[in-house]
Amino acid sequence: MLLDTVGFFLLELSLGISLSLPFYPPRTIGKGFFSLHGLIAFLALAPAAAILERPPLGAAAAAGIAALAAYALLAHAGKAPSGRAALAISALLQLALLLAAVRRIAPSARAWVAGGALAGALLLAGALLAMNLGHWYLVSRSIPMRLLFRAAVAFSAFAGARTLLLGAAALWAPDRTGWETLTALDREGLFFAFRLVWGLGGPVALSFFIVRTARMRSNQAATGLLYVALVFVLVGELLSAYLTVRTGFPA
Repeated sequence: MLLDTVGFFLLELSLGISLSLPFYPPRTIGKGFFSLHGLIAFLALAPAAAILERPPLGAAAAAGIAALAAYALLAHAGKAPSGRAALAISALLQLALLLAAVRRIAPSARAWVAGGALAGALLLAGALLAMNLGHWYLVSRSIPMRLLFRAAVAFSAFAGARTLLLGAAALWAPDRTGWETLTALDREGLFFAFRLVWGLGGPVALSFFIVRTARMRSNQAATGLLYVALVFVLVGELLSAYLTVRTGFPA
């Protein structure tokens, strides 16, 4: 169960980065931003696939890793736009890997768990990319401030969507046994409460201030808040992965 938790979390991280990177302009930000996050995604996907696929590694998972490695190399060479096809192929294969993992982990609530994992992936990537973009202004003063504002708005939207999806699952997801295990104090209730307060309440509350400071062009303040939000999101999504694997419910 612990290995599945780590694999699920790492797959969310890799998938979120792969889906989000095409929305950042390479010519404006510079190649280092894309090579860094391509490498992070690759380093997350390789162990995630090994854990979730179980040996031997399937051809589709291996192809997804190879495509992501190709993108990272192209980005390092300053050819991130040329690598978008490889990134798209990897993202599709990662989605297939996610769906296969969901079928095994949560057979009675597959659509809800898959939706929650996708929302978590976008939230993870939204926090990481926005925070690192804030740091990138120290590398290049020519980056328009509107990019950080857009990244802050995206993070805020992802935090809200993640929260709303969990609320909808609590109301309508069919696996009530998983929900009871998740919320019972003598089972996973304390972990779930911490996940709600730390992993959802914190990012949602911070998102207002992040958007506001980014709109004011206060780069350092927005980046500092994004750093705190990233810590909240990392802990929250790791707890979510554990609770989802443990209960089969989209925590």
